[in-house]
Amino acid sequence: MSAAPAPRSAFAVPSVPRKYVLYLRARLLEAEASLAAMTVKYERTKARFDRCYARRGITPEEDIVNYINAKAMNPELKFWYSKVEHFQREVSAYGAALTGLDAARRLLGSDGSRLPVESGRAGNGRRGLNRAS
Repeated sequence: MSAAPAPRSAFAVPSVPRKYVLYLRARLLEAEASLAAMTVKYERTKARFDRCYARRGITPEEDIVNYINAKAMNPELKFWYSKVEHFQREVSAYGAALTGLDAARRLLGSDGSRLPVESGRAGNGRRGLNRAS
């Protein structure tokens, strides 16, 4: 007869390797730096676009329809803005992963046992109010 294995805790979660957390942090910092660089490039390109079209009398204040059409047709603006959006998504993804890992670590505690959680409900003495009598 073989011995049954010891029951595992329902909240036992394998720890996340420290190298992985460091990797996520490095990628987050890299994405933030890239986002800042792409934002600067987009702003410079848009400023150049605005100056060029302002000389022709096409500004958002004077001729919004032609301004929007010209902006939509400019491939350089589209390119840099897509880069900005890409790095915004990367920053969000890496930040969310790190936040989730940190929240799980705090929730489960360092030894894998669950930390007590305070109840969000305040007792107001009206427990059975919604029950059918």
